[in-house]
Amino acid sequence: MQLSSDEETQSAHYGIHHSVLIKNIRSRTTIFLARHGQSEWNCQKRVSGQLNPPLSLKGVQQSHLLAGVLRHQKISAIYTSTLDRAIETARPTATLHHLPIQTRDELKELHCGHIQGRFRDERDPEVRALWEKRKRNEQFFRLPGGETFAELANRVLPCVNNILKNNEGGTVLIVGHRNTNHVIFGSLMQWPVDRWCNFKHRSKHLYEIHVGDTPATWTICFNGPSQGIRQESLIM
Repeated sequence: MQLSSDEETQSAHYGIHHSVLIKNIRSRTTIFLARHGQSEWNCQKRVSGQLNPPLSLKGVQQSHLLAGVLRHQKISAIYTSTLDRAIETARPTATLHHLPIQTRDELKELHCGHIQGRFRDERDPEVRALWEKRKRNEQFFRLPGGETFAELANRVLPCVNNILKNNEGGTVLIVGHRNTNHVIFGSLMQWPVDRWCNFKHRSKHLYEIHVGDTPATWTICFNGPSQGIRQESLIM
């Protein structure tokens, strides 16, 4: 996976360091990319960021559905952020495959600054306005006291590079967060940086990514008529 000069220029425009971009993957590695299950604050429309709300009952159910989907896969390693909602989403799969959960601080969600823990709807008009403003400019907008998308990418990508290096040719589960998964999926699929935020990862979808010079992805849904079916396309 070699980067063109155009890709390097674009990454610099977005504030992402050339040195952290994913490159030079010689053997096929499979990444299963999941988003943590629904949290209590997702239900309440509160901003989680790097705070630590637990999974909701639905989120716990989603964690078991994830384990069921992956029961016949030869998972070689499991990585999550250090936040409980990611760890607990991975736990049933880790138990099933007798694997440790390897936690990484670098995989934590975008830091949302002073609005973490607050409602993002009409109950808190200030946060609602900031949230809508960020949605219109996700790659450059900084929430007060929070991280930019580039700062997020510059901490996530070295971690992903290390995961790939240490698990070359293996099959790895990564349980991340909405914004961290923008970075992970976009970079592994070799998308231009300006497309990374177009990736919308819902908790009911698991993505199987074959990493290499010509990456490919499949979508597996946890529920509905296509539950458990591996579909050779990107579904969001």
